[in-house]
Amino acid sequence: MSSEISLSASKAMTIFTLMCERGEPVSIAEIVRGTGYPRTVVNRMMATLVHHFFIERQEHTGLYTVDPRALHLVNKALSSDPLLNRVDLIMRHIANRTTDNALFMIKRDQHALVIRRAEGISHIKVYGSQVGMNLPLHCGGAPLVLLAFSDQAFIDDYLSRPLEKRTPHTCTDPGKIRELLGQIRAQGYAVSQEDLFEYVVAVGAPVFDDRNRLSGAISVGNITQRYPPERIEEVRDILIEEIGRY
Repeated sequence: MSSEISLSASKAMTIFTLMCERGEPVSIAEIVRGTGYPRTVVNRMMATLVHHFFIERQEHTGLYTVDPRALHLVNKALSSDPLLNRVDLIMRHIANRTTDNALFMIKRDQHALVIRRAEGISHIKVYGSQVGMNLPLHCGGAPLVLLAFSDQAFIDDYLSRPLEKRTPHTCTDPGKIRELLGQIRAQGYAVSQEDLFEYVVAVGAPVFDDRNRLSGAISVGNITQRYPPERIEEVRDILIEEIGRY
C-alpha cells in the first residue's frame, strides 16, 4: 500500500463500501465479520462515518444504514458529470424508442459495473442487472463490448483467469471468446444470447468520448421471445444511431 494512503481512511471506506453493497441495515457484529477488523476498530470507524453523515444508526433497531445525506452528495456530484448527462440523454431516447430498459456500464478492474439505468414502458421487465452490480466481462451485451474494446494486455490477463459460467450458454473458452471479441470490434456491437442471464437477450454498443476513448457501454434487452433476429437488428440500429447522435 502506498505510504500516501491513510490506513484509517481506507478502513472507514472499506466499511462504507461493505454497507453499500449489502443494501440493508447491518450490525456492528456483521461489519466485524465482513471486514475482519477488530471490534474496537469497527466501533471507531463507524463513529467517524456517523459523525460525517456517511451512515446513520437506527434508534429502534440499533442497526446502521447509509445516510441519505451521503446519497444526496453523490447525486449532486454526478449531476454535474458531462459524460453521465450525455449518457442519461442517450438512454432516455433509447428506452423510449425500444420500450425496453437501457443500462450503462463501465469497466472497473475485472468487472462491468452498472452505473445507470433507464426504464422502458414495456410491460415485460427484466431486472437481472441492477445499478451497483458487478458483472463478468465475458458475457452480456455491454460487458462484452467493454472487454472487446479494452487493450490487448487487459484482454490477455482477463482471459488467463478462471471464467465464470453464469448459464449453460456462457462461453468460457478463451479462444472462442477472442474470436467473438474480434467480431464485436469489427461490427461495433455485441449480442448476448442467454449467456449472462437465462432467457434474456441483450444488445450492447460502446460509448466513446470526444477523443475516441472508451467511456462505457450501453445495452438494451429483454426476454428471448421479444428478441427474434429482426428485433435484434432493430435495437442494434437504434443503439448505434442514438449513441452517434449525442
